[in-house]
Order: sequence, then C-alpha cells, then structure tokens
Amino acid sequence: MHIKHLESFIIVARLLNFGEAARTLNYSQSTISEQIHSLEEYLGVRLFERIGRKVFLTEQGKKLLPFAERMVRDAETLKNLFSNDEILSGSIMVGAAETLCAFWLPPFLKEYRMLYPQVQVNIKVGNCVDFPQWLQQNIVDVAFGLNDESEHQQLRQNTLFRGETVFIVSPQHDLSTVPVLELRNLTGQTLLLPEGYCGYPMDLKRLLEKEQVRANMILEFGSLESIKQCVKNDLGVSLLPKIVVEEELKRGELVSLNWNGINIPIQAQMVFHRDKWLSPPLVALENLILAKIKKYQKS
Repeated sequence: MHIKHLESFIIVARLLNFGEAARTLNYSQSTISEQIHSLEEYLGVRLFERIGRKVFLTEQGKKLLPFAERMVRDAETLKNLFSNDEILSGSIMVGAAETLCAFWLPPFLKEYRMLYPQVQVNIKVGNCVDFPQWLQQNIVDVAFGLNDESEHQQLRQNTLFRGETVFIVSPQHDLSTVPVLELRNLTGQTLLLPEGYCGYPMDLKRLLEKEQVRANMILEFGSLESIKQCVKNDLGVSLLPKIVVEEELKRGELVSLNWNGINIPIQAQMVFHRDKWLSPPLVALENLILAKIKKYQKS
C-alpha cells in the first residue's frame, strides 16, 4: 500500500469526483482510477460506488478515511523530521465563496505560494451555507466565506473585513437615471442575484419580503461574471459586492445606484473547525492572512 494511493483516496473522498481529483493532483483520471483500484485490491473492499454519474463513499470507504488521513499526516511528519525545518511542504484544501476566490483571495495565495512553493494549495469554490458541513467532514481544511458562523460552537472564525454592496444596472436601464434608489423602485423589476442561501442575497430577499415589495422575477446564477454580463445587456438589476464591479463602474459599463435603504454589507470570514489539527502549512496560511489584514487595518 502506497502513501500516494492514500493521498489520491483522500482527495477523491473529499471531492467525490474522479475528474476533479485528477485535476487537483495533476494526474490523469486513469491514474487515479488505477490507484483506487490497487488500494481496493489490497484491502479487499470496495471504497466507492457509482450511482448514475455520482460517486459515493461506501461504508468501508468512510471507515478508511480517518485512518488514511492520519497515515498521510504521519508520513508527512516523518519526512519533515529529516528535511529542512524551514521548508514547508504538503497540501491544503481551501474552501472559498466565489466572491472571495475571484476578487480578494488571489493576492494572498500568490504571496503564500512565493513563500512556500512546496505547499500545494487546492481550492474548492462553494456556497457559504455548505462550509460548516465541509469543515465538519474534513472536505476542506479552511473556509473563506461571507457568513457569520459564530453560532456554530464547533467552528472558529476570524473576521477578515467588511465591505459594501452596490445596486447596479446598465447605463440604458430605466433606473440608471433615478436620483435615489428606494426599495419600492424594485417593484416589478427583474433581479439577478448569486444563488445560495446566505450572505447579502438572502439579506435582500428578506428585506423585500418584509416590506412586501414584489419583483417581477428573481434569477439566480452560479457565476458572478454571468450576472455582470446579463446586467450589461440590460436584463435586470443586481446587488453585488463593490469589489466585484469596481472595474466595470470605472469604465462606465455599469451604473451604481444611489441606494437610500438599510445597509446590506458583506463580511468575510476565515473559518476553521476547532478540532482540526493545523498542519504547519495551515498555520502559515492563517498567520500570513491575519498579518496582512492587521497591516491593512493600520494603514
């Protein structure tokens, strides 16, 4: 039984997708399949089963996962005993909301990669509402989301920043010339929002429901870029973090509306499970980001 096979098993178990696991590990999908098959033959059990196009862990696979993680961790620790202590290596799995992954996290990851080139950083973009479960199931090691997770006692979070959201339309939209946008102006409008059940889109939906303002329809998208393109083509009104649309606003491709309602901010969090063992690469990532945040707050 090879450690590489266990590493592949762990990534497939986390992603439940052989293709994504192959891309994450920079292997071919056939190599991943062969490694899992070899592991299954060695143990004499089935670790995964396919139902339609979906992959699921078997009970034997669920039983193996914590042992595999421990063995890989121990192997990494053993290797580090005989290497330069100043050189970090290994891999980490980062969960991130698309807003943060696309418009905030990259500079931090770039610096982290420059400092620790031997650490492999894998990113899983997802919905904030899923992050507590992902952390609980060890699918990700750390999550960067927009939800306040303080009510989850098993989680530990660091608040990274608070940012503002803006209502945007195309320059051709009827609302683009409204001096002040009021909630009632959204009556009968088509709203284009990120999909999901957390953060600022849910705050807006709750506000509309509370004030009994009925939009014509609410279209939900899995991509922020898709929302921006649809708004540019005058398909509706959107509420997005300002950091997402700053360039388009500067170029005049989108118009920011002067909103006079209650503030609908975003609040970014870095979240860990309290029981999670923080490997040296994870500790280094947390320390780097917190140091940068502290520096920005002082400047």
